[in-house]
Amino acid sequence: MFARTYSKTSQDIARWSEPLVADQIYAAYERAVCARNEVSETLGRQHCRMWRNLLCGETQRAQFARRDLVKLARMASVDLALVEEIDAAIFDFLLGVVLRRCHGSEAAARIDGLALVQAASTLGEIRMAA
Repeated sequence: MFARTYSKTSQDIARWSEPLVADQIYAAYERAVCARNEVSETLGRQHCRMWRNLLCGETQRAQFARRDLVKLARMASVDLALVEEIDAAIFDFLLGVVLRRCHGSEAAARIDGLALVQAASTLGEIRMAA
């Protein structure tokens, strides 16, 4: 039961959060490189791809996207700590959005929160594999 609920919930979160996550990611890279340029666009696009796959429960695709993101960050001389900071900020941001969206519905907040915990766990596994 939980696996089916989690899958639907994570897909729902991925759908409504994609533009919000993208805004956060692109803004972070633009701040990091002090401009909106090819580097910030490339890193942002790849990081968004990883998050989309992560939130959709596509673990293997998220792992490949993460690996490519790390390669791109290294080629652009972007500290990997920044990538980690962006991921932490995204989880914090999404949790805040989930809590606001589910205000008054403890069950919905719990289910969406568990989907984010699962995504965080998956990201941890992906980091270890990279």
